Parts: sequence; C-alpha cells; structure tokens
Amino acid sequence: MLSFEQMITLATVATIVLIATIGISLHALFNDQQLLFRMMLHPYSVFRNKQYELLFTHGFVHADIAHLAFNMITFYFFGIALEIYVGHFGFIIVYFGSMLISALVTSVQRQNNEAHRSLGASGAVSGALLGFILFQPKASLYMFFIPIPIPAWFFAIAYIGYSYYASRNQRSMIDHEAHLWGTVAGIVFTLLMRPEALRIFMNQMFG
Repeated sequence: MLSFEQMITLATVATIVLIATIGISLHALFNDQQLLFRMMLHPYSVFRNKQYELLFTHGFVHADIAHLAFNMITFYFFGIALEIYVGHFGFIIVYFGSMLISALVTSVQRQNNEAHRSLGASGAVSGALLGFILFQPKASLYMFFIPIPIPAWFFAIAYIGYSYYASRNQRSMIDHEAHLWGTVAGIVFTLLMRPEALRIFMNQMFG
C-alpha cells in the first residue's frame, strides 16, 4: 500500500491539475470576474464563434467556494488515486476526455440557447471518480451529511441513476447531463487505457 506522500509524488499530473484548478478558480472568483465569464462554457459561442477552447476552460473555474470545494475534495481523494492506476497519460485521457464529452453533450443540446452558460469540473471529476470505482468497487465512500460508509459500486449505480433522472428536468440550474455523460466517458476512457480494469472490477465484485 502506497503512502499518501508516495501517491502525491507519483500522481504528478493530477496534482498539477488540482493546484491549477484551485488557483485559477480563486483568482477568477475574487480578482477577475471577467476571466470567470470568459472561461465559462457557452454552447452558443462554441458553435457560432468556434470557441472550442470553452469545452475545456470551463473546468478550471467554479461558481463559488462551495462548488469549488466539493469538486476538489472529490478530486483530491479519487483523481490522485486514479492516476496511480492508469498512469500519467491515462489520467489525462480519462480526466480531460470526460470533461470534453460532458461539455460536448451540453453544447450540442443547448447550442441555440444564447443565455445558457455553465462552469465547473463536475463532468471531469465524475469521470475520474467512476474510473477509480472500476479498480476499487468495494471501497467505502463517505458522503456529506451521511454518517455511514457507502460501497463504491452502489454509489456509482445511484449516482448514474440520479443524474439520468435529474437530467430530464430541463429547468434545473445544475447541469446533470454533464455529470451523467462525464461518468459514462470516465468508464469508457478508463477501459480504453486499462482494459484489464473490467476484469479487476469483476474479480473484486464476484471473485
């Protein structure tokens, strides 16, 4: 079992992404609101003005401290561990692939809505979390306000189910579709990077 210090040393890409996301988000929130606005995902601009960079920049800014804290705490515990399992390049593919897919789905569906904007790393973090669960389906997860441990495999099913259900509510201010497609992308990209993850998952669940 690796110590946390060893994990940080090995998970260099995830550590850089974590620090960069926190730094850029805090700077945009407190020092440069225009930067926050420019980095948001704006599907209308993605398609009309070919601002494809927004498919990634939105993952480095957050709406408020609570939004940032929730995403980065989740990233801290699972994104760093994921890089140990899939390697530096694999982590880049899983994390940013999940970010891209979740943003693309949102952008395609809302490309004609000039008012719609979204931000945050939730899609990418969801992908990293589900990638981790493929390797550790029986890990115990602790959620805010729930004092008992939740098996990772059960959380994955519940999270995907809830995201799908909530995504049907078009009036929600939360982009649940990004969460849903981030999880799907995280599973697919993790399996592409480490095909044996499926065997590991099945062995731990039923072996």
